[in-house]
Amino acid sequence: MVTSTRPTKELAELHFHLGQSVEPHILWSIAHEQGIKLPSKDYWEFFDLVTLNKEKVTWEDYHKLFHLTELIQSSPVSMERTLYEVISGAYRVSNITVLEPSFNPMFRNRGGERDLDQIILAALRGMERALAEFPKVRAGLIVLLDRRLSKEQNAVVVRKAIKYRSRGVVGIDIAGPVADGFRYDDYADLYAEARDAGIKTTVHTGEDGTAEEMDHVLDVLPLDRLNHGFRAYSNPKVMEKVRKKNLTMCLCPTSNLSVGFIKDGGHLKEVIRALYDAGVKFCVNTDNPSMLKTNLTKEIDLLRTHAILTEEEIDQTIRWAFEASFVPTEIGKNLYL
Repeated sequence: MVTSTRPTKELAELHFHLGQSVEPHILWSIAHEQGIKLPSKDYWEFFDLVTLNKEKVTWEDYHKLFHLTELIQSSPVSMERTLYEVISGAYRVSNITVLEPSFNPMFRNRGGERDLDQIILAALRGMERALAEFPKVRAGLIVLLDRRLSKEQNAVVVRKAIKYRSRGVVGIDIAGPVADGFRYDDYADLYAEARDAGIKTTVHTGEDGTAEEMDHVLDVLPLDRLNHGFRAYSNPKVMEKVRKKNLTMCLCPTSNLSVGFIKDGGHLKEVIRALYDAGVKFCVNTDNPSMLKTNLTKEIDLLRTHAILTEEEIDQTIRWAFEASFVPTEIGKNLYL
């Protein structure tokens, strides 16, 4: 007889990328459904590729793999299934009842071949299907801007977010490797436009960059939350600024450990204790769960394994996640259905 054990605590996950959140066998199925030529015809070779199953992982490996998973997800059919599988799976595996998947629609339209509206609407349909089947779950989409795209392209993404706010797009974010000529200062007006329209804002900062860069981002962008941001731990001034702005950081332990931004369990403890003891709010997230073979339950368990936080402190970070969500969290209320 097949049995399942339901996790006792409800969880909220606020930061993970759709490109690396779909289980390998589902990606495999979606790719074949669309007739996409994959790097290998052997499933287990494909599995090793999309989970970065090798001894040393680099920052470049991350972004090369995004290209493949984004290609597989570059159709309305694939996006609808992706959102359904990710949201329903998160609830079944880790009892996640609030979640905010993120993706860049510009990287799902095959260089302009596919219509952005169709891509976004398909994602929303997949989300709506999952919410209909699991009515305790609340979810909202975050659309990503990218540091490699022009401001004009990113402006299109912002206006699509505003257009579909009433359907379930809740926020915008900036991610991706830093390209020549990119300046956070140039995005203050787009962020203000989004916030004026009721869209929440977050940004990738304090991950591959420095605490000083993060300090600058905090000054120039109007923000509701932060993704990563762990490098603030080394600078009391930045931690104090985050605390005064009442921003919650979305930390991703396994992700940062995998590429060496955080060296080991001891370094992870140093980072998290410094943030917690300084009164900085944060929550734990997966970032790229299928690629890293992790889930939110495992991420929280890392805090226990390395004796970083007490159970009471872990519970506090879970409460911070629910409080910082861009999605309404009242029990039984689904805003978009």
